[in-house]
Amino acid sequence: MKNKLLILLTILFLFISVQAALAESGDDEEKVFAIQNKVFHRFHELAFCAGYIPDDNFYEIYPLGLSYTFNFNEKFSWEVARAQWNFNQEKDLKQQLEDDYGVAPSEFSEMKYMLHSHLIYRPLYGKSALLNRWVFNNETYFLIGGGTVNYEKKFNYGDSETEDALSFSFGIGSKYFLNEYFCLNFEIRDIMNFREEETENIIYFGMSLGFRFDLSARKTKKDTTVEELKQYLKTEKENE
Repeated sequence: MKNKLLILLTILFLFISVQAALAESGDDEEKVFAIQNKVFHRFHELAFCAGYIPDDNFYEIYPLGLSYTFNFNEKFSWEVARAQWNFNQEKDLKQQLEDDYGVAPSEFSEMKYMLHSHLIYRPLYGKSALLNRWVFNNETYFLIGGGTVNYEKKFNYGDSETEDALSFSFGIGSKYFLNEYFCLNFEIRDIMNFREEETENIIYFGMSLGFRFDLSARKTKKDTTVEELKQYLKTEKENE
């Protein structure tokens, strides 16, 4: 009985001690919020974009284009427009169907261009070391948006037709700041195109070279030597 009472008192003492320590640390410790402010902030970014879409049935797709992004602050941006023209290379599937089975698709679509706009959230920021010699500031961002995609529908009979489909996309990317004005972006986007007959889902792997800038006028640099000389001449004149 005495042993049980001793164990109970010991547990109670430890519990009270832990509670007191937690209460003391919660009141006295200073909270740490920021590691480092982001550098190289610019409000505008123009980028040359290149990508690859591997999962089309009949084509290897290589989109090329331009984008413009406006950065509201250090967390939120708006990719106002991204326009990309697709350079398509026909896969061997169509030729294999004709050669091996003597059949050909009665209809196949070729994606010609894409036009999208996205909201961007940039919560993660840090630095990366390359070979322990170069340090790159970088940030990770998430994007969501929509737009339109244009298709050329080709048939084994008759003339081809065009189709414009609504598109929804979201993705993730990483931005590496090369210097004050240039950056490299690497990203993956999931693009869903709502076509007339079906919903098509494709994956986009891309990279872009961005040029970042502000539109505000630059401050003129003052020559301190000239200013000091003017002040000296003014003082000499007053002492005469």
